[in-house]
Amino acid sequence: MARDVDLMRLLLLDLEGRQLSPPEAFLLPLEEIARRLDRTRGEVVDALEMLREAEFIDAPGAFRDDAWIFRKLTRRGVELANLVADARQWDKVKNAYVDLLEG
Repeated sequence: MARDVDLMRLLLLDLEGRQLSPPEAFLLPLEEIARRLDRTRGEVVDALEMLREAEFIDAPGAFRDDAWIFRKLTRRGVELANLVADARQWDKVKNAYVDLLEG
């Protein structure tokens, strides 16, 4: 599965705005997110799985075909979201680590 790092960035920033305080698990509507980001549900699920496996998000994962359980960004996820929130900064990070990110 190829990494869509731009989608991972968009999801990370989106999830940062959705998380609850205190952290509490809730269902992410996959179709709505996919439609808003102009991606397929499968692409969104793949990117969420990669964020979870890389320990950027705390999420049990798939719940049903149309929903995914999310809890919060991890400390690493918050740090990454802060780093890549600015599009110019994201371009610098992506260019510096293109082989690692897309490998």
